[in-house]
Amino acid sequence: MIHSIGILEKEPGTLWGVWFPDLIGCTTAADTAEGALRQAPEVLRLYLECLAEDGMTPPPVRSLDVLREDPEVAEALAAGHAAVVVSVDEDALLDERALSAIDAAAQRRGLSRQRFIREALIEKAAI
Repeated sequence: MIHSIGILEKEPGTLWGVWFPDLIGCTTAADTAEGALRQAPEVLRLYLECLAEDGMTPPPVRSLDVLREDPEVAEALAAGHAAVVVSVDEDALLDERALSAIDAAAQRRGLSRQRFIREALIEKAAI
């Protein structure tokens, strides 16, 4: 699992939002806090996939203690907004290009994706 700390916030007259201090531009909004929290993992996953497609790696995730020293985060927390941990399953980050390559290799061998991956894992593990 990949974890990142987000800030859940709501200002008067606005939607609920989650933004990630370590990931500039990675944000989501919804009518409810629950909705924003539900959307946050998908937004995080898409953001990480876009970075990977551009050949970039995400910056290291700062701990909550370190984030509290960030003026923007400190201000948000002082205003009553909440720090939340958002997690993404690393397996969900297999991008479309990788899936297409796997599917093409499986098709050349007359196998399903699942069977191809299973056989590749067995071969890699030298079982």
